[in-house]
Amino acid sequence: MNPSLDLNLLLLARQGGSDKAELPDLYAVMPPRRTAHGREADSLIIYLSMTGNSPLSSEAHAQLLEQVSRKFYKTTGSLTGALRVVTEALNLHLLDRNLHSTSVGRQGIGQLILVAQRADTLYLAHCGPVHAFLVNPNETQHLHDPQSSGRGLGLSQTTPIRFLQAKMQPGDFLVLATIVSPSWISSSLNHPQHHGVEGIRRQMLENASQEFNAVIIEAQAGTGKLRLLKRKTEGFAMDHPSIADQPLEAVTPETSTPVPDAVAQPAEDRRLGIPSSPGPTEDIAWQPDEDRKLGVPTSTTAPPSFDTEEIRYSRGEQSVPVPLEAQPASLPPISFDAGTPLPDEARAEAVLATESTAQPAPPPARVRKARAASGPSRWSRSFASFRGILVPVGSAILRALRSALATISGALFRLLKNLLPDADVLRLPPSMMVFIALAIPLVLATIGGMVFLQRGRAQQSEIFYQKALDEAASATTLTDPLEQRLAWQNVLEDLDKAEYYAATSQSQALRTQAIENLDNLDAIKRLDYKQAIVGGLDSGVSVTRLIATATDLYILNGMQGDVLRAIMTGRGYEIDPNFQCGPTYGPINVGPLVDIAELPPGSFENASLLGMDANGNLLYCVIGSQPYSATMAPPNTGFGEPNAMTLDGSDLFVLDPKVNAVWIYRNLVVREQPRLFFGDFVPPMLDVIDLAVYNDDLFLLHADGHTTKCTYSGLAESPTRCDDPYPYSDNRPGRVHGPLIEDTVFNQIYFLSFPGRSIYLLDPQNQALYYFSVLLNLQWQYRPVEVVSEGKATAFAINPNRTAFLAIGNEVFYAAMP
Repeated sequence: MNPSLDLNLLLLARQGGSDKAELPDLYAVMPPRRTAHGREADSLIIYLSMTGNSPLSSEAHAQLLEQVSRKFYKTTGSLTGALRVVTEALNLHLLDRNLHSTSVGRQGIGQLILVAQRADTLYLAHCGPVHAFLVNPNETQHLHDPQSSGRGLGLSQTTPIRFLQAKMQPGDFLVLATIVSPSWISSSLNHPQHHGVEGIRRQMLENASQEFNAVIIEAQAGTGKLRLLKRKTEGFAMDHPSIADQPLEAVTPETSTPVPDAVAQPAEDRRLGIPSSPGPTEDIAWQPDEDRKLGVPTSTTAPPSFDTEEIRYSRGEQSVPVPLEAQPASLPPISFDAGTPLPDEARAEAVLATESTAQPAPPPARVRKARAASGPSRWSRSFASFRGILVPVGSAILRALRSALATISGALFRLLKNLLPDADVLRLPPSMMVFIALAIPLVLATIGGMVFLQRGRAQQSEIFYQKALDEAASATTLTDPLEQRLAWQNVLEDLDKAEYYAATSQSQALRTQAIENLDNLDAIKRLDYKQAIVGGLDSGVSVTRLIATATDLYILNGMQGDVLRAIMTGRGYEIDPNFQCGPTYGPINVGPLVDIAELPPGSFENASLLGMDANGNLLYCVIGSQPYSATMAPPNTGFGEPNAMTLDGSDLFVLDPKVNAVWIYRNLVVREQPRLFFGDFVPPMLDVIDLAVYNDDLFLLHADGHTTKCTYSGLAESPTRCDDPYPYSDNRPGRVHGPLIEDTVFNQIYFLSFPGRSIYLLDPQNQALYYFSVLLNLQWQYRPVEVVSEGKATAFAINPNRTAFLAIGNEVFYAAMP
């Protein structure tokens, strides 16, 4: 697995010639504990700037970015698909907002850059004439193409997106800009070498224009954390220079010698109780030597010009991203001398007296400078005054509580004494009476709290359910399929929130309605899968191929290269312990099998299954008997490394991508040399992973999910021709025809001749079977009613009885197809 990176983010902005340190344009979040399948390791950075005369308010801006980030982590499938969902949601929101304000001549256009991090790769989506600069020690790349990224969001229902990918190394920089300064383009940015973020910041601010908006992203070796860098602030009485003029070193009035900024604890997010965590930006220790003498540990992880704020999430299962805005400065530490314990009132008076009359001794000279950085002394006086007020109030509350408990226990004691005739029963030891006096109020409070929480959970569930109900009512009135899809997805999101507190029959019914509507829009039919193998398969089995007949199921174990046979019974499919089909040693050595195919009736020695190893050797497997081995006659050029085969009638087609070939053995006569399927034109085949044949048509499946179609011809006047790629036809609303199906990568292809000629392709990520005509027109896709097992699908098959089989690792499931 590729190593992950930590990313440090620094926002630079100038509006009307005034530098801005805080804007709502930037939002970053790490993956929450509960995400959709495929989003577990993806961090997201959203950078949205508004142009035009109708900007978003800061609160609306932050709320919008938080909402679309949740959509990102609830979207399954490919990473680009999840980024597309975010951009489409933002576009529809801004478009609707602009349509409502057209009458007053106001319009807001979104300039968007999305960055999704997975390990050491950043996936970018550009919407609008935005810029990105990839800066590394060797070169600087300017990523900008306004034709493909469009004019921005909120102008039409079509969402123009340009996808890019950047491989990052520690020390590389990625600069994002929605409003660019001309000097960055005319004089290209250079890698700052050992000066870190401060070096590239100074480059960008040299001769910068009066308007710009940019984000610097620094990559460092780490574990995938996101950190916000913010300029450190000076003392309260100091003037604040602009971002461009703030130096890395400050001059102290005592010595007029440049020294690093005062060491200050970064601010913490008091809303979540999450302390900031400084991240590495330079390998230079910047703490003063005199602090080391005092036992203060040095830091080599942050330059003195920046505080860092680590982006995290909290609150159990719900992701709570820390928005990228300035947090209030942390209070300076206040210490009190430890002495003889005093009563609460006396302690409060002592504190107040100490604050008003005591004159502390002057600190040593070497300590004075470090203490000055902690803030003005008025914070200490304010805190002490507040403490002096709080202590007597707390003492009074404790006395009142003790008095109330004593009154309640006395009343209970008298009540029991009146109810019970025998006074000896009430002769309890004092410790027991104290316990009862304390326990009864606690029990009552606990019961009351549980009732309150239960009612609160029910109310929260009802609030989100009503919101989902309103979304569903709105979705039924929409006519645009894209808007319908987003509306029903919002219904499911609100139901997830409602059922987090309480699931009801009404919420389940609404969920079923939403899923059915989304399935209709996406041409999905649901299959109710069940475990196929009675007792399951051993943990050492990894299913890579399935062959299904009317009564039998053949399972290729990719771990050992052998085949298991399962027989259909009243309880399910049971393994045949006597079936032998695997590597053999004898006159012809057959290694681990890489593919299998069903043999037509009456084949060699009544064999039911044909297996092939990577050297071109065949194994004929017979039920109730030993297998037979054979060697295929190699072509003149020899075999490369055959990895797949298929049968069309009795003709054997062998895929050999290493030598760019598909070999044909007519009528299974393997002792004669094969002929090459192709003519003068041979498509590139190094990435071909599977094949299917229908009459004279050959379908080659590539690793990226696209298909090549070749039509065989034995005539010299009309040679074999190929279409690479052969496009898929996708007529679903909002989808486009092309060489790939969006959010899908296929890895197995299978031709089926009943009940009609058709092509099936396996989407392992979504555990889906896609059903196409032989012209690759999408008809349906079949998905489980619910996820049957964690992980990707590894094999599939369909038998003559229209039963679908799906393998995931060492598990096999089956379901009747509609």
